[in-house]
Amino acid sequence: MFPASPHLPFLSTSGNRPQYINLTLALPPSVFFSTNAMKICGACVRELPEVSFSEEQRGLRQSIRRCEECVGAGNQLVLMKKGRTRPEGDDCPICQLPIPLDFKQSSFNVCCMKKVCHGCFLAAQKRGMNDCPFCRTPTPKKSQILAMIRKRVAAGDPVAIYFLGTKYHYGKYSLEKDVTRAVELYERAAKLGVKEAHYNLGALYANGTDVEKDMDKAFRHYEAAAMCGHVSARHNLGCEEFEAGNYDLALRHDLISAKMGHENSLNNVKISFIDGLATKADYAAALRGYQKAVEEMSSPDREEAKALPLLA
Repeated sequence: MFPASPHLPFLSTSGNRPQYINLTLALPPSVFFSTNAMKICGACVRELPEVSFSEEQRGLRQSIRRCEECVGAGNQLVLMKKGRTRPEGDDCPICQLPIPLDFKQSSFNVCCMKKVCHGCFLAAQKRGMNDCPFCRTPTPKKSQILAMIRKRVAAGDPVAIYFLGTKYHYGKYSLEKDVTRAVELYERAAKLGVKEAHYNLGALYANGTDVEKDMDKAFRHYEAAAMCGHVSARHNLGCEEFEAGNYDLALRHDLISAKMGHENSLNNVKISFIDGLATKADYAAALRGYQKAVEEMSSPDREEAKALPLLA
Protein backbone atom coordinates (compact mmCIF):
# COMPACT_ATOMS: atom_id res chain seq x y z
CA MET A 1 0.00 0.00 0.00
CA PHE A 2 1.11 3.55 -0.66
CA PRO A 3 1.80 6.00 2.19
CA ALA A 4 -0.50 8.77 3.24
CA SER A 5 -0.52 11.76 0.95
CA PRO A 6 2.49 14.11 0.86
CA HIS A 7 0.29 17.16 0.23
CA LEU A 8 1.90 20.46 1.31
CA PRO A 9 1.14 22.82 2.92
CA PHE A 10 -0.86 20.19 4.71
CA LEU A 11 0.66 17.67 7.06
CA SER A 12 1.10 14.07 6.03
CA THR A 13 3.06 10.97 6.74
CA SER A 14 6.20 10.68 4.64
CA GLY A 15 8.81 8.32 3.26
CA ASN A 16 9.44 6.40 0.10
CA ARG A 17 8.04 3.23 1.57
CA PRO A 18 4.69 2.88 3.31
CA GLN A 19 4.82 4.77 6.60
CA TYR A 20 1.72 3.44 8.24
CA ILE A 21 0.68 4.26 11.75
CA ASN A 22 0.46 1.20 13.95
CA LEU A 23 -3.19 1.15 14.90
CA THR A 24 -5.33 -1.68 16.19
CA LEU A 25 -9.00 -1.21 16.87
CA ALA A 26 -9.57 -2.61 20.34
CA LEU A 27 -12.70 -4.70 20.70
CA PRO A 28 -14.32 -4.97 24.12
CA PRO A 29 -14.32 -8.25 26.02
CA SER A 30 -17.41 -10.41 25.91
CA VAL A 31 -19.58 -8.98 28.65
CA PHE A 32 -23.26 -8.50 29.22
CA PHE A 33 -24.36 -5.10 27.95
CA SER A 34 -27.08 -3.16 29.69
CA THR A 35 -30.15 -2.81 27.50
CA ASN A 36 -30.34 0.78 28.73
CA ALA A 37 -26.99 1.68 27.14
CA MET A 38 -27.36 3.41 23.79
CA LYS A 39 -25.14 3.70 20.73
CA ILE A 40 -25.52 5.58 17.45
CA CYS A 41 -25.44 3.67 14.17
CA GLY A 42 -23.09 5.15 11.57
CA ALA A 43 -25.47 4.20 8.75
CA CYS A 44 -29.01 5.04 9.86
CA VAL A 45 -27.75 7.52 12.51
CA ARG A 46 -30.32 6.26 15.02
CA GLU A 47 -29.56 6.01 18.71
CA LEU A 48 -30.22 2.38 19.55
CA PRO A 49 -29.75 0.01 22.50
CA GLU A 50 -26.42 -1.81 22.48
CA VAL A 51 -28.24 -5.09 21.90
CA SER A 52 -29.09 -3.76 18.42
CA PHE A 53 -25.41 -4.17 17.48
CA SER A 54 -23.30 -7.30 17.17
CA GLU A 55 -20.45 -7.68 19.64
CA GLU A 56 -17.96 -6.82 16.89
CA GLN A 57 -19.85 -3.68 15.85
CA ARG A 58 -20.18 -2.46 19.45
CA GLY A 59 -16.42 -2.12 19.69
CA LEU A 60 -16.09 0.09 16.62
CA ARG A 61 -16.15 3.88 16.62
CA GLN A 62 -19.48 5.45 15.79
CA SER A 63 -18.60 6.48 12.24
CA ILE A 64 -17.95 2.88 11.10
CA ARG A 65 -20.43 1.08 13.37
CA ARG A 66 -23.65 -0.38 11.94
CA CYS A 67 -26.64 -1.84 13.71
CA GLU A 68 -27.68 -5.39 12.81
CA GLU A 69 -30.62 -4.06 10.80
CA CYS A 70 -28.34 -1.91 8.62
CA VAL A 71 -25.80 -4.72 8.25
CA GLY A 72 -28.57 -7.05 7.08
CA ALA A 73 -29.98 -4.46 4.67
CA GLY A 74 -26.53 -3.55 3.36
CA ASN A 75 -27.02 0.11 4.27
CA GLN A 76 -23.93 2.25 3.64
CA LEU A 77 -22.18 4.26 6.32
CA VAL A 78 -22.79 8.01 6.15
CA LEU A 79 -18.99 8.28 5.99
CA MET A 80 -19.07 6.48 2.64
CA LYS A 81 -22.03 8.39 1.22
CA LYS A 82 -20.74 11.92 1.81
CA GLY A 83 -17.75 13.53 0.11
CA ARG A 84 -17.64 11.26 -2.93
CA THR A 85 -17.04 14.22 -5.25
CA ARG A 86 -14.99 17.37 -4.88
CA PRO A 87 -16.92 20.50 -3.85
CA GLU A 88 -17.21 23.61 -6.02
CA GLY A 89 -14.75 25.32 -3.70
CA ASP A 90 -12.05 23.06 -5.12
CA ASP A 91 -12.45 24.64 -8.56
CA CYS A 92 -10.15 27.37 -9.83
CA PRO A 93 -12.24 30.56 -9.51
CA ILE A 94 -11.11 31.70 -12.97
CA CYS A 95 -11.24 28.71 -15.33
CA GLN A 96 -13.74 26.79 -13.16
CA LEU A 97 -11.82 23.53 -13.56
CA PRO A 98 -10.98 21.40 -10.50
CA ILE A 99 -7.67 22.46 -8.96
CA PRO A 100 -4.99 19.76 -9.53
CA LEU A 101 -4.26 17.67 -6.44
CA ASP A 102 -0.54 18.36 -6.92
CA PHE A 103 0.02 21.47 -4.78
CA LYS A 104 2.81 22.55 -7.13
CA GLN A 105 0.24 23.33 -9.83
CA SER A 106 -1.62 26.10 -8.00
CA SER A 107 -0.91 29.06 -5.74
CA PHE A 108 -2.77 30.73 -2.88
CA ASN A 109 -3.41 34.48 -3.00
CA VAL A 110 -3.52 36.26 0.38
CA CYS A 111 -5.28 39.28 -1.13
CA CYS A 112 -8.51 37.38 -1.83
CA MET A 113 -7.82 34.04 -0.11
CA LYS A 114 -8.34 32.23 -3.41
CA LYS A 115 -6.32 29.35 -4.80
CA VAL A 116 -5.70 29.81 -8.52
CA CYS A 117 -4.30 27.22 -10.91
CA HIS A 118 -1.01 27.99 -12.59
CA GLY A 119 -2.66 27.74 -15.98
CA CYS A 120 -4.64 30.86 -15.16
CA PHE A 121 -1.56 32.57 -13.73
CA LEU A 122 0.21 31.87 -17.02
CA ALA A 123 -2.74 33.10 -19.09
CA ALA A 124 -2.79 36.34 -17.08
CA GLN A 125 0.94 36.84 -17.53
CA LYS A 126 0.57 36.40 -21.27
CA ARG A 127 -1.86 39.32 -21.20
CA GLY A 128 0.71 41.43 -19.36
CA MET A 129 -0.91 41.09 -15.94
CA ASN A 130 1.42 40.38 -13.02
CA ASP A 131 -1.10 41.19 -10.27
CA CYS A 132 -3.53 38.70 -8.71
CA PRO A 133 -5.27 37.10 -11.70
CA PHE A 134 -8.53 36.84 -9.74
CA CYS A 135 -9.04 40.09 -7.81
CA ARG A 136 -6.44 42.23 -9.64
CA THR A 137 -4.78 43.32 -6.39
CA PRO A 138 -1.13 44.28 -6.91
CA THR A 139 1.28 41.63 -5.69
CA PRO A 140 2.09 42.57 -2.07
CA LYS A 141 5.55 42.86 -0.63
CA LYS A 142 6.53 40.04 1.71
CA SER A 143 6.49 42.52 4.62
CA GLN A 144 2.82 43.30 3.88
CA ILE A 145 1.50 39.76 3.70
CA LEU A 146 1.05 39.04 7.40
CA ALA A 147 -0.90 42.27 7.94
CA MET A 148 -3.19 41.38 5.02
CA ILE A 149 -3.87 37.95 6.51
CA ARG A 150 -4.55 39.35 9.99
CA LYS A 151 -6.98 41.90 8.56
CA ARG A 152 -9.05 39.14 7.00
CA VAL A 153 -8.81 37.05 10.17
CA ALA A 154 -10.16 40.01 12.16
CA ALA A 155 -13.10 40.12 9.75
CA GLY A 156 -13.83 36.45 10.50
CA ASP A 157 -12.74 34.98 7.16
CA PRO A 158 -12.64 31.18 7.78
CA VAL A 159 -10.01 30.53 5.09
CA ALA A 160 -7.81 33.33 6.44
CA ILE A 161 -8.06 31.84 9.93
CA TYR A 162 -6.90 28.50 8.57
CA PHE A 163 -4.17 30.12 6.47
CA LEU A 164 -2.79 32.02 9.48
CA GLY A 165 -2.74 28.68 11.30
CA THR A 166 -0.44 27.25 8.63
CA LYS A 167 1.95 30.18 9.10
CA TYR A 168 2.17 29.56 12.85
CA HIS A 169 2.48 25.86 12.18
CA TYR A 170 5.52 26.24 9.95
CA GLY A 171 6.90 29.53 11.27
CA LYS A 172 6.41 31.59 8.11
CA TYR A 173 6.29 35.34 7.45
CA SER A 174 8.51 36.18 10.44
CA LEU A 175 6.26 34.25 12.84
CA GLU A 176 7.84 31.91 15.37
CA LYS A 177 6.68 28.33 14.98
CA ASP A 178 3.84 27.86 17.46
CA VAL A 179 1.92 24.62 16.96
CA THR A 180 -0.35 25.30 19.94
CA ARG A 181 -1.50 28.53 18.32
CA ALA A 182 -1.79 26.74 14.98
CA VAL A 183 -4.06 24.11 16.50
CA GLU A 184 -6.26 26.82 18.01
CA LEU A 185 -6.64 28.47 14.62
CA TYR A 186 -7.20 25.16 12.84
CA GLU A 187 -9.92 24.22 15.31
CA ARG A 188 -11.58 27.59 14.86
CA ALA A 189 -11.46 27.27 11.07
CA ALA A 190 -12.66 23.66 11.20
CA LYS A 191 -15.75 24.72 13.15
CA LEU A 192 -16.42 27.21 10.36
CA GLY A 193 -16.30 24.43 7.77
CA VAL A 194 -12.76 24.63 6.36
CA LYS A 195 -12.00 21.04 5.38
CA GLU A 196 -8.26 21.73 5.07
CA ALA A 197 -8.20 22.67 8.75
CA HIS A 198 -9.77 19.32 9.62
CA TYR A 199 -7.17 17.60 7.45
CA ASN A 200 -4.23 19.34 9.11
CA LEU A 201 -5.58 18.51 12.56
CA GLY A 202 -6.03 14.89 11.51
CA ALA A 203 -2.45 14.71 10.26
CA LEU A 204 -1.10 16.40 13.39
CA TYR A 205 -2.79 13.93 15.72
CA ALA A 206 -1.95 10.94 13.52
CA ASN A 207 1.73 11.82 13.25
CA GLY A 208 2.13 12.79 16.90
CA THR A 209 5.31 14.80 16.32
CA ASP A 210 4.28 18.31 17.36
CA VAL A 211 1.29 17.26 19.47
CA GLU A 212 0.48 14.17 21.50
CA LYS A 213 -0.59 11.38 19.21
CA ASP A 214 -4.34 10.80 19.44
CA MET A 215 -5.87 8.49 16.85
CA ASP A 216 -9.42 9.15 18.02
CA LYS A 217 -8.96 12.82 17.16
CA ALA A 218 -7.07 11.94 13.99
CA PHE A 219 -9.93 9.79 12.70
CA ARG A 220 -12.54 12.36 13.71
CA HIS A 221 -10.84 15.14 11.77
CA TYR A 222 -9.84 13.00 8.78
CA GLU A 223 -13.43 11.79 8.51
CA ALA A 224 -14.85 15.31 8.78
CA ALA A 225 -12.52 16.43 5.99
CA ALA A 226 -13.27 13.38 3.83
CA MET A 227 -17.03 13.89 4.12
CA CYS A 228 -16.48 17.44 2.83
CA GLY A 229 -14.68 16.07 -0.23
CA HIS A 230 -11.04 16.36 0.87
CA VAL A 231 -9.30 13.81 -1.35
CA SER A 232 -6.09 13.34 0.64
CA ALA A 233 -8.05 12.89 3.87
CA ARG A 234 -10.04 10.10 2.20
CA HIS A 235 -6.80 8.51 0.97
CA ASN A 236 -5.25 8.66 4.43
CA LEU A 237 -8.32 7.00 5.94
CA GLY A 238 -7.80 4.16 3.48
CA CYS A 239 -4.19 3.81 4.63
CA GLU A 240 -5.16 3.82 8.31
CA GLU A 241 -7.96 1.28 7.86
CA PHE A 242 -5.69 -1.00 5.84
CA GLU A 243 -3.05 -0.90 8.56
CA ALA A 244 -5.76 -1.71 11.12
CA GLY A 245 -6.75 -4.79 9.11
CA ASN A 246 -10.07 -3.31 8.01
CA TYR A 247 -9.49 -4.20 4.37
CA ASP A 248 -13.07 -3.73 3.19
CA LEU A 249 -13.25 -0.23 4.68
CA ALA A 250 -9.81 0.60 3.26
CA LEU A 251 -10.91 -0.47 -0.21
CA ARG A 252 -14.07 1.61 -0.05
CA HIS A 253 -12.06 4.69 0.90
CA ASP A 254 -9.49 4.00 -1.83
CA LEU A 255 -12.18 3.55 -4.47
CA ILE A 256 -13.65 6.94 -3.61
CA SER A 257 -10.37 8.84 -3.60
CA ALA A 258 -9.06 7.05 -6.70
CA LYS A 259 -12.14 8.16 -8.61
CA MET A 260 -11.43 11.71 -7.41
CA GLY A 261 -7.99 11.61 -9.04
CA HIS A 262 -5.65 10.39 -6.28
CA GLU A 263 -2.95 8.31 -7.97
CA ASN A 264 -1.74 6.54 -4.82
CA SER A 265 -5.30 5.48 -4.03
CA LEU A 266 -5.57 3.97 -7.50
CA ASN A 267 -2.31 2.11 -6.90
CA ASN A 268 -3.67 0.87 -3.58
CA VAL A 269 -6.74 -0.53 -5.32
CA LYS A 270 -4.46 -2.26 -7.82
CA ILE A 271 -2.38 -3.80 -5.02
CA SER A 272 -5.57 -4.92 -3.26
CA PHE A 273 -6.71 -6.56 -6.50
CA ILE A 274 -3.36 -8.36 -6.87
CA ASP A 275 -3.61 -9.53 -3.25
CA GLY A 276 -7.17 -10.79 -3.72
CA LEU A 277 -8.72 -8.06 -1.57
CA ALA A 278 -10.47 -6.33 -4.48
CA THR A 279 -12.16 -7.55 -7.64
CA LYS A 280 -11.17 -6.90 -11.22
CA ALA A 281 -14.34 -4.82 -11.51
CA ASP A 282 -13.24 -2.72 -8.53
CA TYR A 283 -9.93 -1.90 -10.17
CA ALA A 284 -11.51 -1.24 -13.56
CA ALA A 285 -14.01 1.18 -12.01
CA ALA A 286 -11.26 2.91 -10.04
CA LEU A 287 -9.12 3.29 -13.16
CA ARG A 288 -11.98 4.73 -15.22
CA GLY A 289 -12.87 7.18 -12.46
CA TYR A 290 -9.25 8.19 -11.98
CA GLN A 291 -8.71 8.84 -15.69
CA LYS A 292 -11.89 10.91 -15.85
CA ALA A 293 -10.84 12.99 -12.82
CA VAL A 294 -7.37 13.61 -14.26
CA GLU A 295 -8.89 14.69 -17.56
CA GLU A 296 -11.18 17.14 -15.74
CA MET A 297 -8.17 18.67 -13.97
CA SER A 298 -6.24 19.16 -17.22
CA SER A 299 -6.10 22.04 -19.69
CA PRO A 300 -3.63 23.27 -22.33
CA ASP A 301 -2.67 26.26 -20.14
CA ARG A 302 -2.02 23.99 -17.16
CA GLU A 303 0.12 21.65 -19.22
CA GLU A 304 2.14 24.60 -20.52
CA ALA A 305 2.53 26.03 -17.01
CA LYS A 306 3.91 22.72 -15.70
CA ALA A 307 6.82 23.03 -18.10
CA LEU A 308 7.82 26.50 -16.86
CA PRO A 309 10.36 26.64 -13.98
CA LEU A 310 8.66 29.52 -12.15
CA LEU A 311 5.24 27.87 -12.28
CA ALA A 312 6.17 24.18 -12.09
